[in-house]
Amino acid sequence: MKTLRLIVVLVSGYFISVNATAQDSLHQTQSATQNAKPVSASKYVGYFFAVQAGTLIGCSSCDQGKDVTFSGSTVHGLTIGRKLRAGLGVGIDSYQNWQTLPVFFMASWDVIGNKNKNALFLQMTYGAAHPWFVRNGVYATYMYDPYSKVSGGRMINPQLGYRIKYHDVKLAFAVGYKFQRIFYSSNYYQYWGCPACDFVAQPISTTDITQDMTRVQLSMSVGWK
Repeated sequence: MKTLRLIVVLVSGYFISVNATAQDSLHQTQSATQNAKPVSASKYVGYFFAVQAGTLIGCSSCDQGKDVTFSGSTVHGLTIGRKLRAGLGVGIDSYQNWQTLPVFFMASWDVIGNKNKNALFLQMTYGAAHPWFVRNGVYATYMYDPYSKVSGGRMINPQLGYRIKYHDVKLAFAVGYKFQRIFYSSNYYQYWGCPACDFVAQPISTTDITQDMTRVQLSMSVGWK
């Protein structure tokens, strides 16, 4: 009988101990859950902007040498996660006599590094542009634009760059390739002894032209976040 009582006491003590341990574990789990802080969405998505300026190097008439012209843009968008950036931008590009005002979508991915440190990145911009013609150089004496029905086509601009972080300020250097397509009509006039003068209001013939302009781009940008 004493042996039976001893066994009952030992078994009861075991189950009481197991129950207490389970309650402690449940209490610790509930406390850890209550103390856990929700992750802020700003850790994953944030606002950024950047202003870029640089040069376009190429040629409209390659027999006359290379042109070095201006290119500039500004982009406003979102950082998504630690490596992805996406935004919308507007810029201005010079192709000697042709000038364009591109509006574009930009996406960038940090290949090495991330938004919290220095990074090597790949960037792609795609959009369309409004072009216009500037009468300078050999066209300076023209009273009217030599081209009509001017309209813009697509703009493609891949870049490879390196971004340097200083607190919330970002400084980036990039090299890229810019493609710009434009459409216009070239008019042929009959001149009376003055090839550089626009004496005839109506052209004799018109030729529709699609022109693709390609340039190497060198740029520097400054941004926030």
